[in-house]
Amino acid sequence: MDSGWARRAARRRGPEEQGRGNRRNRPPWWSRCAVPAVAAVGAALLTAPSAQAAPAAATAETAPCPQTPCEGADPGQVTAWKSGGAPKILKQTTLASGTKIIQYTGTPAWDSGRPYTWAEVQFGSGVENGRLWLRATDDWGDGIRTINSVQHPRAHRDSTGTTGMFLYLAVAPARGAFANGACATDGVERGCLDQYAATVVPAGPCEAWCPEVADPGAVPASDWSYVDRTSYRRVELPSGASVQSVRGNLKQGTHLNWAEGVLPAGGRFWLEAWQGQGRWGQVYSEFTRSGASRTTTGSTRAFSWSPELRACVSDSTGTKCTADNDYSATPAPQAPCATLPCSGIDPASVTEWMPLYDGDVVEDASIYLGGRLKIHQGRPAWDPYHMYYWGEAELPPGRPGVSATLMTHKADGPDSHRARPEPVPGATLTASGTTTMVAIDPLSDEKIAGLVVDGQKWAFVTQQDNTIYQESVQGTVGPCAPVTLCQDVASASVATWGSQRTDWATASLPNGARVTLAGGRPDWSATDFYAWAHSDSAGVTAWLEDRQPGGTYAEVAEADLMKATDGRYVRACLSDGTTTKCTQPMG
Repeated sequence: MDSGWARRAARRRGPEEQGRGNRRNRPPWWSRCAVPAVAAVGAALLTAPSAQAAPAAATAETAPCPQTPCEGADPGQVTAWKSGGAPKILKQTTLASGTKIIQYTGTPAWDSGRPYTWAEVQFGSGVENGRLWLRATDDWGDGIRTINSVQHPRAHRDSTGTTGMFLYLAVAPARGAFANGACATDGVERGCLDQYAATVVPAGPCEAWCPEVADPGAVPASDWSYVDRTSYRRVELPSGASVQSVRGNLKQGTHLNWAEGVLPAGGRFWLEAWQGQGRWGQVYSEFTRSGASRTTTGSTRAFSWSPELRACVSDSTGTKCTADNDYSATPAPQAPCATLPCSGIDPASVTEWMPLYDGDVVEDASIYLGGRLKIHQGRPAWDPYHMYYWGEAELPPGRPGVSATLMTHKADGPDSHRARPEPVPGATLTASGTTTMVAIDPLSDEKIAGLVVDGQKWAFVTQQDNTIYQESVQGTVGPCAPVTLCQDVASASVATWGSQRTDWATASLPNGARVTLAGGRPDWSATDFYAWAHSDSAGVTAWLEDRQPGGTYAEVAEADLMKATDGRYVRACLSDGTTTKCTQPMG
């Protein structure tokens, strides 16, 4: 294994996903299925999960997308399954609130024989902050295991019902429309399913990953998987003042560090962050975040800081820290700005870096025979508390429309569903060169991302997940920039799809007229999925609606015009002038 890759892998960390949101209960998905035989199979599975599923006829059926796999298709609309591929329960579990989570697999007749998976949640009475989402776990061996929420509008919901269907792989690539697990939360507990096990853990003191906890002593003992107060991480001064370095793991996945101190006659105790081994030896520097030191007996805040924190105590009788004597605390050199973090700094001006963080390339967006953007990561010695990033661009000369842009990318919510990346002001290049540095707080939900465009194609890369390798998403230049929203673009104008155009849901009028909610990610969009309403029925009007602030719905696009969406609340509607019907949203 490449040592630089291993160092980056050791430094990566990401939140273990959770979820939120439910406001109503609906019957299981198969009770809404149009084919009684499939409904009977589903009902039998609920009452007797170990029962042998009845065989399903593999009759001809039109696929809900022009080219399989169909990503996010509604399992309730499948009317025929491959022989031996009828829906079956992979795993299920129930939370204390009565919330039930079920993961299914099945092989629809319209695919070539590949199994799909989807999940259903039935939220318990009174649950208002529930969420269900699909995820993909990729086990690389040697203890390397990545867990990612599936980044697709139909892979998560916050009301009772099912997700869309995605290809099922026991070991799934970290990117792409694959799934092999599911999680749901009711705000109090989180249950997760995969092919091996069903687990339920407390949701903990945070909605998802906890960057810090104000009072670790107030967290219920049942929320911890362990708390370690090892004696060799405790020191005492002649006055009786002492400090204990404490480490704990929450059952929901967050690792935390904090200090507990006793100060009988004044003084102070605090946390220090390990910065690696440099020319000074083992290097620590004081952890300057709010709540990381105290002047009275008690506990500091708990921090999810990687790789390590030690505790120190000091009063009139001396100073001690919970580490070997040859470890040193080195004051940071003078920063080039008055207030950290600094901005607009040329990385070439940095003369000394903290150990381990000296400018490695952590992401690489590259277009074959085109543009390239390498993203570097480092910690200047004058600021050991932020990660600094800068881009190194290689752009083809003399070609119009070329650029390379550094971006920040946030995750929204406990299921780690990604928001749209935002360009860093002043960090766009239109010719080969290097950007200035941008600082990111390691305890925030922001990650670095980058986009390169060579006038014909684009490549986008992000750290907003917990994958441990460099991989970019690529596509062709279209009617608008790859990370901006297109308006009023006809779905029929999209020649190539980055994520397959698929029928997500349907609704019908009593006279048989139908409307379809369809969606996909055009090849010219780096991160955004688009939805639209479509109907082939005569004498009707179709349109697309999305939920507005306050909970009401409003039209956002005419039939066959695309609208960017996260998928939960969008719906397609149809009217014949007398009756109106809309597809059921997932929120």
